[in-house]
Amino acid sequence: MKAIVLCGGLGTRLGELTRETPKPMIPVAGRPFLSYVLDRLVEGGASELVLAVSFQWEKIRALYGSQWRGVPVVYSVEPQPLGTGGAIRHAMRSHEIEEAIVVNGDTLLDLDAGALAAFARDKAADVAMALKYMADTSRFGRVEIDQAARVLGFREKGVGQAGLINSGVYHVHARVFADSTDAAFSFELDVLAGKLDTAAIYGMQTDAYFIDMGVPEDLARAQYELPLPRRDVAGEGPAR
Repeated sequence: MKAIVLCGGLGTRLGELTRETPKPMIPVAGRPFLSYVLDRLVEGGASELVLAVSFQWEKIRALYGSQWRGVPVVYSVEPQPLGTGGAIRHAMRSHEIEEAIVVNGDTLLDLDAGALAAFARDKAADVAMALKYMADTSRFGRVEIDQAARVLGFREKGVGQAGLINSGVYHVHARVFADSTDAAFSFELDVLAGKLDTAAIYGMQTDAYFIDMGVPEDLARAQYELPLPRRDVAGEGPAR
């Protein structure tokens, strides 16, 4: 099982912290946030880690080199900013990947990626999303699914209502990009929302621990949560 990690974001919401540092490389409890993400992928059975990189990507390569905890690491370097969709498509095409787990380098979901891959194959999904329940979805927006777990639609951010959010963890099959061009595009808008009527897009619910370090308050929370060991109660304890 190959895993693609999106590491090219600029992290503008974190201000000076990302002026000289790629967002996934920001230290959390003494180590880069990206290290926690890669640890979880390795623990979940990833056979290769493909880092989709752009801004100051040499700093990422300098730390992770060609392997992480015994798993090969390769790099998909964007020739120009490609957006999230373009970055995934470029990584899959340049490394001849048919299907992969895709995660954001600045969020962590304590989920066994193999479980999402199995769910995707069972549903014959073009894209399977890991969905996390939140009491307040105003920051993330809301995902709606039917009884068969097929995604029906997305509700905009800003509405304080309980529901399922997109955790940013996916199983993606390359066929979903069959009609894509080389132009930059958004995976969230142009694929997930844009292909609801033409692609098989499903959502798997999970109560696993989730954190998005893309805003200062959650970055501060990550500093004390991520070093903690996992707890027995699902959804209450962070990954280590």
